[in-house]
Amino acid sequence: MKKIFTVLLFSAMTLTATQSQSVDDVLTKYFESIGGVEKWKELKTMKLTGSVPTPQGEFAFEMNRKAPNKMIISLDVMGQKLIPQAFDGETAWTLNPFTGNTSAQKLPDEQIKDLKRDAVFEDPFIDFAGKGHEVTYEGTGDVDGVKCHILKLVQNKGKGDDESTSSYYFDSESYLPVLVKQTMSNEQMGTQEVDVYMSDYQDIGNGLMMSFNMDTRVGGQSVQAIKITKAVINEEKPDDVFKYPGE
Repeated sequence: MKKIFTVLLFSAMTLTATQSQSVDDVLTKYFESIGGVEKWKELKTMKLTGSVPTPQGEFAFEMNRKAPNKMIISLDVMGQKLIPQAFDGETAWTLNPFTGNTSAQKLPDEQIKDLKRDAVFEDPFIDFAGKGHEVTYEGTGDVDGVKCHILKLVQNKGKGDDESTSSYYFDSESYLPVLVKQTMSNEQMGTQEVDVYMSDYQDIGNGLMMSFNMDTRVGGQSVQAIKITKAVINEEKPDDVFKYPGE
């Protein structure tokens, strides 16, 4: 019995060490491929411009982000400014003139959780343990013929409703993410598996790499595609750009 216990303990320790090493290996190469951790930590603001195709046509969009957790997305739709999502660090809000309401509105509670998570400026894999996240190596997989390493990221581990889980698929050659699988839920749509495919990585400045094409799919069907055409980093961005203007 003692011998069996020793073997089991050794096996568990070996598995943990191997998994930890695999996580370290993948993340080390990932950080190298996107330009290096220190350069990303020095990044304070980012402005992305591009286009979003819709059944009504292709609309120009602009996304502004600022550390540590401010974000605003705006679209030019038929000459009017639509803000589907914004977060000023405290309040999540939206502005949709096509509803007949020309003033900003606070987002409902069920949309705030995901937006607050997405508004965090720093890559969740940077110092993930210190942020209360957990990362595990889940083996390999295939994405459209590309062999990938899979890491499962549990953000805010053990923190109830703030906990969220995503699976990242890293190209085994470039170590750039090509797919992120998430489970999202809301009162209208229930629980859904959401896949975000990423491609066309480009240098946004100072050797930092990010995807310029992102295709979000539900049930295999594309529900939102984003094409970035320009990125500007570390441009001065006052907090008023993100501030909830009141209803």
